[in-house]
Amino acid sequence: MLLLSGSVEAARADRYFVDYEGNTGYYVDVNSIELPSDHEVELDLYLVKLHSRYMYRYRAYFDTAEGSYEYRNAKVYNYETKKLMSGAAYVQERLSYGKSTMLQEVVEFAVGWKKSHIYKTQYGETWE
Repeated sequence: MLLLSGSVEAARADRYFVDYEGNTGYYVDVNSIELPSDHEVELDLYLVKLHSRYMYRYRAYFDTAEGSYEYRNAKVYNYETKKLMSGAAYVQERLSYGKSTMLQEVVEFAVGWKKSHIYKTQYGETWE
């Protein structure tokens, strides 16, 4: 059952390439983007290593006011087969992303995507 749920999860992801740094490509699942407040961003972040067969998926939390991030869980997939290899729920301590232009790009992409897919209604805002 766990393997099946991993396959369904991967099928629902709508990953967009953000950029790369060194041998790592950064992708964001646009269906997972949440903006809990004006300075918080949560999303599923995928890292693909160029010289390995692994894809790492993190539930990432960013605080733009602090310039910090943390990973709240991790899953490792075989990149070629997209099969889940391992997963762990954990919370890493917050780290600064101030000098990481790649993580800043991820945040800017996510906020831009979410704000560009919003519709105004007479009842307030609804997301696409």
